[in-house]
Order: sequence, then C-alpha cells, then structure tokens
Amino acid sequence: MGTKKKPDGTWRAWATFRGYDGKSRLVDAHGQTESKAKAELRKKLTARQKQYKGRARSKITRDTRLSILMDMWLAEVQQDEGVDQQSYDRYQAEIDASTDKRAKSDTIKLRPSLGNLRVWEADAGRLDEHIQAVAAAGLMSKARRHKAILTGIMGLAVRYGALLENPVRDTARLRQRKAKPQIIERERLVGLREQLREWLAGNEIPGTPAYTHGPKRDPLIVDIADLILGSGVRPGEALAASWDQFDLESEPPTFTLAATVVRLKGSGLFRQEWTKTAAGHRSVALPGFVADMLKRLRDDPMHGRMCAVKALREVGGRVVEVDDKVPLVFPGRGGVLRDPHNFNRTWRDARGTVYKDVTQYTFRRTVATLIAERADAKTAAKQLGQSREAVTERHYIASAELAPDSSAVLQEGLGRDS
Repeated sequence: MGTKKKPDGTWRAWATFRGYDGKSRLVDAHGQTESKAKAELRKKLTARQKQYKGRARSKITRDTRLSILMDMWLAEVQQDEGVDQQSYDRYQAEIDASTDKRAKSDTIKLRPSLGNLRVWEADAGRLDEHIQAVAAAGLMSKARRHKAILTGIMGLAVRYGALLENPVRDTARLRQRKAKPQIIERERLVGLREQLREWLAGNEIPGTPAYTHGPKRDPLIVDIADLILGSGVRPGEALAASWDQFDLESEPPTFTLAATVVRLKGSGLFRQEWTKTAAGHRSVALPGFVADMLKRLRDDPMHGRMCAVKALREVGGRVVEVDDKVPLVFPGRGGVLRDPHNFNRTWRDARGTVYKDVTQYTFRRTVATLIAERADAKTAAKQLGQSREAVTERHYIASAELAPDSSAVLQEGLGRDS
C-alpha cells in the first residue's frame, strides 16, 4: 500500500489487488486526510475480495450441509463420461435410502447417517466414526465404498474453498486380512455334478426339497455354469452370449466376448453391447466339454431362435437404448434376457447346502488358478478379461506364488561341510 498528498491538499492511497483470474490490478482511493484515504481503500479492497470469493465459491461454505454436497457430487458423477450408469446407480444406492417397501429399513446409507452435518462438523473423527461403524458391522466392502464416496464429497468442499484439506484423508485405514481365493477341487466338482443331475431330475437334495409343482427345473442352469467353468467368463457375459459369438468349428472352438447383461435403475435389463472393461473384449478358447454342450444346444430345434431384447449401443459417441432381436444361447423363459438375479437364485437351489460356498465366481477363480499354475498370472488375467494382473493375483488365484529357486545359493552359504 502507498499514500501521497496531492497538490490540492487531499490524499491518495493505492494498492495492488490480485483477482480470482490471477491478474493484478491497481486500486486507489481518495480522502481529505491520509487515514481517510486508507480507510476508503480498505473498503474497496474488502468489497472486491467479497465479490471474487462470492463469484467462485458461494456454492459451498463451512455451513453447507453434506446432503447438498452429496447431490452436487452425484450430478458430477453423472456427467463424467468415464462412469457408466451402473456405477452411478451403485453410488446413489449407497447414499439414498431405498424407496422399495421390501428393502431393509435399518440398512446404513450416507444421507440418513451424515446428510444433516454441516461441512465444519464433518471432521476426520466424525467421518471415521461412521466408516468404522460400518466395518464393525461386518460390512467391510460397504465401508470401503462409503469411504471412497465421502472422499469425493468432501473433495468438493476443498475445491470450493470451504475446507483447506480433505478430512477423509486422515481417517483410519481399513485393514482387511487377505483371504485366500476359494476354488473347487476336482473331487468336489464331481460330487457337485452328481448332485446337479439329482436336482435336474426333480429329486430332493440337501437344502432343497423335491420338485412338486410349478415350472420344471431348467437344465440351462447347469449349461451356463459349464460355460463359466470352462472359460472363466463373467456370469453377465455368459447370459448375454449369442450364437454369432461362437466358432464351434475352429480348432480349438472359440468364444468372442462382446456383450454383457446389465440392469439400469428404473429401466430393467439390457444387453450391453460392450464388455465390462476394455480388456474384457477378448476371444477365449473352449475346452471339449463346453464345445460339446454348445453343439448339443445348437442342434436342439428349440434353440437358436431370435429373442427380443433391449440393448445398449454406442452411436456417435453416445449410449442409446434400442430394441433388438438376438439369437441368445441361454434365453430366459419366454425368449427374453435371463435375469442374473433369477439365475443366482436358481443356482442357490441347485447347489443346495453341501455346496453353498460354490458360486459362479468360484468357477472363475478355479479357471484363473489352473491357468496361473500351468502358465502365469498374466495369461490368467487375459483369460478373465482383466486389465491388471495384480487384481487377478489378489482375488482370483488360489495357489501360492512360487519363489525363484535359490536353493543352490543357500546350500553354498549355509550348508554343512561335507
């Protein structure tokens, strides 16, 4: 700040003000005395500071409630081209309580739990208390999701100047013991197949009573499981499979992954005409037992007919919903897309209680483990359609990593003299 007395006896005070755009501008003021000129200059500087601060950051203050930040964050996520609709629906489902009457009323959601807090109240201690309470309830995956969402929500407060740093950064780490991926051994697989034959025949199995009425048990449930077991594809990729994705006459037969089944909130099931990830678009070789199963279905006159589906398709860089007809390999009743929820429910009946630990992802892990043992983790990741080997190694491969052979070095350095 500078001051100077003018020839007419009044005073001029000036200072340089750096605005929100980063440019510096000269601001001056005048007064009958030096102190009055300075006071007038301070008024002008204060007014400009409020103007710029209000223009840039008035959306969020320290008194803004987290529920408003949640809405703003969801709006940003929805506009993010890198986030698909299913991911957005999952985020929203963790924030807002479900309006479905069948939903559990005591399910922990972010808006009911934290939405009324103001930004200044949502410190690291309060947020950590919520995250740790979710983890203590045995919902570790949910706790991780809540922490990730809160990081984004509180990041808005930092971006708009209401906070200097993100408080979620200082919450405690969510430690989780690495669980060994579970696979199904050959002996158990033989027993499971025997039980599935009993289930298909309508007989009682442990945990599931005998068939007495209603639609007959669907043999395609076993065929879908065989495709997943013999290829390692995701359940949604198997349910979306059409006959034009298979080449059963090549050697070996192949399955080109190009679609998956997704559910959009309020719209139902769609055949999404691209895979879950870029690495998911792949072609996998099929073993003989899977090829035989597919040829049996192909030769069945009841199979191969066109099915009416709703599809998600990329047109001109936009995702559009279209009505389509597709020769589905595993259609649901009535020639429509098979609902993954219904498939999983029927699978639980078919596996009963003896094999209640066996899911379709057990089959994917079994595939990954077998391939990693014979080849390596990179090959297993490509088979499963995963872009990172680390994910495959951590969550899908059950065998222990083999350390390099250092036995000769140890013998030389530590062995007893002969």
